Amino acid sequence: MKKGLRPLFLWTSTLGLDRSDSGRLPPNPVTRRALLLDVPCSRLGCYHSGMAKRDQKKSKRKEKLRKQKVREQKVHQKKRAATGFSVTASNLNEAMTLAVRLHQDGELTDAERIYRQVLKIMSDHPDALSSLAMIEYQNQRFDKAIKLMRQAISLVDNNAGYHMNLATVLDRSGERGEAVTHYGRAIALAPDYPDPYYSLGDLHLREGLPDKAIEVFDECMSVIGREFHALAYKAHALDDANRQSDARYLLNFDDYVKSYRFDIPNGYDSIEAFNSALARHIKMHPTLRGNVMSTEHGKHTAELLREPRGPMEAMEARIVEAIRWYKESLPDDPSHPAVRWAPEQYKLTSWGVVMFDKGHERAHIHPNGWLSGVFYVQLPDVIHDPERNHEGWLEFGRPTADLHVQAALHLRHYQPAYGEMFLFPSYFYHGTIPFRSSERRICVAFDVEPVHR
Repeated sequence: MKKGLRPLFLWTSTLGLDRSDSGRLPPNPVTRRALLLDVPCSRLGCYHSGMAKRDQKKSKRKEKLRKQKVREQKVHQKKRAATGFSVTASNLNEAMTLAVRLHQDGELTDAERIYRQVLKIMSDHPDALSSLAMIEYQNQRFDKAIKLMRQAISLVDNNAGYHMNLATVLDRSGERGEAVTHYGRAIALAPDYPDPYYSLGDLHLREGLPDKAIEVFDECMSVIGREFHALAYKAHALDDANRQSDARYLLNFDDYVKSYRFDIPNGYDSIEAFNSALARHIKMHPTLRGNVMSTEHGKHTAELLREPRGPMEAMEARIVEAIRWYKESLPDDPSHPAVRWAPEQYKLTSWGVVMFDKGHERAHIHPNGWLSGVFYVQLPDVIHDPERNHEGWLEFGRPTADLHVQAALHLRHYQPAYGEMFLFPSYFYHGTIPFRSSERRICVAFDVEPVHR
């Protein structure tokens, strides 16, 4: 995205909210402890697992309290800064920076107060008008939001973000005809900016115009190139357009969702020993935390192929073998996106997921990847119960709830198993079925991300 394309506070497409939903976390700034977790306790001699667990729990409690204290201090500092801040003609930039930070942190009252103070001094400040409009939008005062956005656009008509914002508000308020105009204007001003394509295509789907939606998604890919959100949206819109054969071609689970049984990683006597070591490593990983990405009732780690690597150091070779096998077994069909976009060079990234009772993954894709995969190191018994309706299983074919397709879904379910990984194109929407159990469900996911020279 071009620098400066968005206004200071842009309410983006709801369809774009899962664009980073690859299961990975930003780098953890906290100093990481060196954890001896990659060797079973029976082989450690002097290292006692009970002590390790107590130490880890104590460390996590301390870290949680520290983070909570830091958050409270930041909120207090922002509140104090906002309360004592006086906007003048000489500090408008500083005022807007503070207001946007408050806005992004959900402190709408303080942000609104500063935006209004800026506008008292400079009534034609377009960023203040646009950002205040989005606060009005968030408070569902659509008429006021539309009026403010029109003022901002009357001052700066060539800002794609402003038109995107206005289109979003118009769409939500029911003025879809004019929303189409402003989504189109945003696309014309910044054709490599994907969000307006997403929202415009979804508007057409809600209007019962799937062919127009498909045209928009095709245009997005023709301009931007490899754009997996647009591709995924198109694949599901095809069913709404009664083009089932085209939809099944793009979402061909038989040929492109593959299972691969891997050999026991080096250094372990059995798959059970490896799974036990990796499950322990993930549960005690210093970056494990909740409320991440698409996971409900569960936790994620950050990058597992970075120190402390633990058992993943041995497992990386098995993942690379599986990727090579998948590429070699692809159909001879260069027109299919999974084949056409197979990378010569790639970066491998991986993360762990721990789920609890009611745990599941919401439907999502991995837009930065070409190929995605998952394998399992701890599974609840309900996975094997035929009367539990696929609880804990992997599911394909259900798109994000924010894509308003109307046609019946074509779902496929896969039962997790030890020593087996599933590999599939990263643009395939996938999730998991919620399960009820006191046992944990622990898996490792990975992405093959193309490296472009």
